[in-house]
Amino acid sequence: MDGHKIDDPASGYDPQNPYVNRDQRFYQSILFNGADYRGRKVETFIPGGRDSKDGNENWNTSKTGYLLLKFLNDAYPIDNPWEVAGFQPWIYMRYAEVLLNYAEAQNEAVGPDATVYSAVNQVRQRTGIGMPALPAGLSQEAMRERIRNERRIELAFEEHRFYDVRRWKIAMQTENEPAYGMEAVKQADGSIEYARKIALTGRKFEEKHYWLPIPRAEIQALNGKIQQNPGY
Repeated sequence: MDGHKIDDPASGYDPQNPYVNRDQRFYQSILFNGADYRGRKVETFIPGGRDSKDGNENWNTSKTGYLLLKFLNDAYPIDNPWEVAGFQPWIYMRYAEVLLNYAEAQNEAVGPDATVYSAVNQVRQRTGIGMPALPAGLSQEAMRERIRNERRIELAFEEHRFYDVRRWKIAMQTENEPAYGMEAVKQADGSIEYARKIALTGRKFEEKHYWLPIPRAEIQALNGKIQQNPGY
């Protein structure tokens, strides 16, 4: 909530009380163990949690221990909502993305001038979010990292991250590690112990994946005047 990352000691993050004093967008995007939703608390804990593998729909249990809240329309029924499935409009672009696009481009062009700060802070400090402004005096590189982190948080689940890490050419680092989640284990005294877990293995990204293969028919149609992308 104070703008620090959770791996920064100054944030005060407690791994055994992980959902306190977080960025407001965390609460607006994700359902987690203990979160209030539709009249009860989410129970992803094991054993016995109603929203865990011990619940009524173990086939439908989250592998990460988290559930998606962003985009949900609470006016729709939560049980058997097939008659209204697909009615929620998809947002292709919103103003927060416009501001972050501008901030990134301007920072790369001239560095972190006042307009870059203004664009990012408008996203961070709008009503309902209230995150602190960016610290003054950031270098171009430091601002670049701030903007990238801001995009990751603000645009979560909006189909940007997949392309962002590729155009930034950092996918070799970000896409070659497991997807992590959180395991909540209920103790005999009723307390919950939290531990990070690996939710998905086998992710693999190679240098050639920055490009798609050119269809062979297209190369032949141009009489070999274009070459196949590297690695294919």
